[in-house]
Amino acid sequence: MKYNIIITRKSIKNLILKIKSNGQILLSVPKTTPQKYIESFIESKEAWIKENLEKIKKNSTKQVDKSYKNGDNIEYLGKMYLLKIFPDKKNLVQIFEDCIYIYTNKESNEKNIEALLYNWYRTQADTIFLNSINKYSQIIDENFEELKIRKMKNRWGSCRYLKKQITLNLELIKKPLECIDYVSLHEVAHLRYPHHKKEFWDFIHIYMPDWKLRKERLEKNE
Repeated sequence: MKYNIIITRKSIKNLILKIKSNGQILLSVPKTTPQKYIESFIESKEAWIKENLEKIKKNSTKQVDKSYKNGDNIEYLGKMYLLKIFPDKKNLVQIFEDCIYIYTNKESNEKNIEALLYNWYRTQADTIFLNSINKYSQIIDENFEELKIRKMKNRWGSCRYLKKQITLNLELIKKPLECIDYVSLHEVAHLRYPHHKKEFWDFIHIYMPDWKLRKERLEKNE
């Protein structure tokens, strides 16, 4: 096999392929599955495996390269801003023209700056994400009970349709509004279609004919 895949036979009905955040590939298969079928399945998923391993590698590199110093570029709603840090009597984050200004009464080390920026991102996301989710829940006439916002490693959003609970990745706040809207519609649509079959994508297309372009832009900027 081209990839090092850990195969485990279990009392399940279908094959389940997962890639962990550290790049480890796990494949769970029904106990009686023939080896040839397993190999054929892996071969059919080769492009998907390669794509996701590249994403993990790319994200890992981004985390290593991330810094929060004066003059760094900071992403917000699909645009890059110049980070400017100033000592002050209070902690404050403001955005003006092409700059994000951070005023802090703490030591201007990267850890403190990251914490202030995280809280600011979260405050912006609370409003922007909720507005987007509300907009599409009203458009398609599907109610949700709760919106959660948190950092997610391998996905932009999720929907627990039975509980009517939607979760969005905080990192989305760095992406263009059109991409945020795409993810919002995607997750809200799962309240009606809890799968990715053709009818789900047909439904998405009705309310967002350019969803493919938005999805490509989102994935291109990952």
